[in-house]
Formats: sequence, C-alpha cells, structure tokens
Amino acid sequence: MEISFAGKGVLVTGAAAGIGKAIAEQFLQNGAAVFLVDFNPDLLQQTMTDWKRKFPSKVYGVTADLRQAPVAAATIVKQAAAAMGTLDVLVNNAGIYPSRFMLDLEESEWDAIFDLNVKGYFFMAQAVARYWVAFGKQGSIVNISSGAAANARPGAVTYAASKAAVVMLTKGLALEWIRKGIRVNAVGPGLIETEALLQSLNTPVAKAEHKEKISMIPAARTGRPSEIADAVLFLASDKARFIVGQNLFVDGGYTCGRVFCSKM
Repeated sequence: MEISFAGKGVLVTGAAAGIGKAIAEQFLQNGAAVFLVDFNPDLLQQTMTDWKRKFPSKVYGVTADLRQAPVAAATIVKQAAAAMGTLDVLVNNAGIYPSRFMLDLEESEWDAIFDLNVKGYFFMAQAVARYWVAFGKQGSIVNISSGAAANARPGAVTYAASKAAVVMLTKGLALEWIRKGIRVNAVGPGLIETEALLQSLNTPVAKAEHKEKISMIPAARTGRPSEIADAVLFLASDKARFIVGQNLFVDGGYTCGRVFCSKM
C-alpha cells in the first residue's frame, strides 16, 4: 500500500530526535514538506541541516518550549503554514518521561509533565483546528500516547496518567471535530529502541532490567522508531479516512497480555 503526502504540509513536535525524528523523516520520504518543532536548538539545527541536503525546500522548523503552548501554539501554526504554503497534518509528539516515585513528587514536577504532555498537545491541536476551520480546510491530527496509558508503572505514575489523558483528549477532540473535517487519532508506542533508551543501558542492572522487559513482550523484541512512524503515516493519510478517535497501540502485543511461557 503506497501512501503519498506530496503537496502536503506536516507539523511535528519533538521532532529533532527519537520517535519524532523518525516520524518527520518518513513524512519527508513520502513527499511531504515538514515543519519541525523542538525544545533543543542545537539538535534541531543539526537535524534540519542534515535533511535540507536530502530534501531541499521541504524542511522548516523553530525552537519552542511547548510547556508554554497556550502562548506559543498559534504563532507556531502561523509560521508552519506560511513556511510550507499549506498545513494538513499535526503530529503531537513532544513529551517528557521523568522517573519519580509518588511519595517524593513535587507539585512543580507534576505540573511540568502535564503542561507538556497534555496541555501542550491540546493547545497545539486547538491552534491547528482553529486554522483549518478559519480557512475551510480539512486535516488530520495524530497524538503520540503510550503503552503506559493502559499499564500503570511504578516510578512513572504521573507520566502514565498524562498519557491516559492524551487518549481521552484524542477521543473527545475527535468527537467534537470530525464533522468539521478534522480527524484525530493516537498511536501508543511500547518499548521502542530510541537513542535515549540505548544510552540508558549503561549499567549491568539497567541491562538486566531491559532484558526482563523484553521477555514480557509477546513479539520478544523492542520496537523500532520507524514502526511508530508507519502507524502515524497511515492514520494521517486518506487510507484511514474512516478511522476516528482511536488509540492504536504499536507495542509487539504488550498491552494485550504478558508472556510467562518461554516456550511460546
């Protein structure tokens, strides 16, 4: 099944590394112009420099702190639409995953997670939807949730709560906006082999814990960022035009149950 985004403009947040980078690159490979948003200016600039050689006149971007999304979102959307000449897809990917046990959690830490992982998603989606409605355009929004939305995790309760909120935000926005021609869906990654994950495996204990996590995945491996990108591109495309308000887990079967038998 071929999916083309030729002539389309795509805005991706958290796009300079990891899953967001894989998503943005795959949109580029399928013909789209892409507007990257990231908090890290050096990483963003390096990514844009590399891609502008491969995809001339298709790569744009801006550094932004999406914890300030109520203020920044409308400006980012205007910049993206002006740079690309069109704006057809939003991928909300920017997020943080701090590890903190709840007895030690401070209010400021709770707020930081929800400000980016939930409020950032909502205000970016609202700004894009307002743009589309104002200009009579249709569009697609794909939010990145997480397998954590379905499974509580000690040390990551606030993160899991924020991702569960993303799932319900996705459903609610989908219901409100589908008759305006705006589809909203989500993709929930499982354990994905990003640069950040690989860098975290720097001790024997971390490596042992990682091996144990993989043993509980029915597919018996970690996922690849490109596999999340595959799901995002499908949901953003016209091939998924009758899919509305869904959260698609891409996790090797982790959320459908645990594997306890090594002979499977």
